Amino acid sequence: MSGIIIAVFIFIVVLLALAGITFSLVMNSMSRKQKFETRISDATSDNQKPIIIMGDQISLAKVVSRTDLVKSQAANVIGVDLEQADTYPIKWWLVPPLSLGISWVIVWLAAKSIGFDSIMFVVGWPIAWFVVTKFVFIWFNNKRNATLLQQFPDALGTIVRCVRVGIPMGEALRTVARDAPEPTKAEFNILADKVQIGIPIDVALRELSERIKLTEYQFFATAITLQMRSGGAITQTLETLADVIRKRVGLKARGFALTSEARTSSMILAVLPFLTGGALYFMNRPYIVLLFFTKSGQACLGGAILLLCIGLGIIQFMISNVLK
Repeated sequence: MSGIIIAVFIFIVVLLALAGITFSLVMNSMSRKQKFETRISDATSDNQKPIIIMGDQISLAKVVSRTDLVKSQAANVIGVDLEQADTYPIKWWLVPPLSLGISWVIVWLAAKSIGFDSIMFVVGWPIAWFVVTKFVFIWFNNKRNATLLQQFPDALGTIVRCVRVGIPMGEALRTVARDAPEPTKAEFNILADKVQIGIPIDVALRELSERIKLTEYQFFATAITLQMRSGGAITQTLETLADVIRKRVGLKARGFALTSEARTSSMILAVLPFLTGGALYFMNRPYIVLLFFTKSGQACLGGAILLLCIGLGIIQFMISNVLK
């Protein structure tokens, strides 16, 4: 009976995953079709739209459609940032199925060590899947944002040097897009392309800050927008911002160096059980195989692996809080 319940649950989870992927693809197709029809209608219509005079109010808010808002909120539940999904190391829709298998292993180890019944297994598996999936996407976003923040002072320095010698802001952004390393190069390349095709630089900067979601990029967008609307020297502001970010990055690097002992200890603790188990396998094989072929041995092995993962997670959590 328990096997039937587990099989039905697996079928439901897989069906829901396929339905979610299908819904996402259909919504993307409908959005592209709607945009295409809107462009055709605007190009063939004889009615001229009234010119809207923008006020002097500066805002980084963006008006989005209800469909995009629902898609974004649904994706945020599991930690997916749709605006940066193309920058993930793998396709974002591959993560939920992979995390489904990882969560099954985690729950199975817990069941072996603690003795969960079928109902607890069915309840614990979705919770573990949600936690693992959200953790993976948050790790993707944080890793890329940390790289962008580390490279941002150099990009600001390039802009300052270009502006000081009389190069326009648009060409300064193109210089950063040409000389900066990835992923800053890709982001500024998108920004420079938008400015080149005629999009106002304040609008392009607003979209950049919304896509990256870093406070430093939002301040950069606001500073450039204020300078363009009210005038004044922008170099001093950008130099101050670059200096502050360099100090923050240096402080984080110092904290990373101070926590090297804890990180090394965690690595040793993670590798040592496997090295010891391999040595025991060759030295006294009947002693170590009891962990794999007996019920009590499997319980001990599952509990040991589960406790090891929890311990490593706690160490990483403490190190992350120190670095913050």
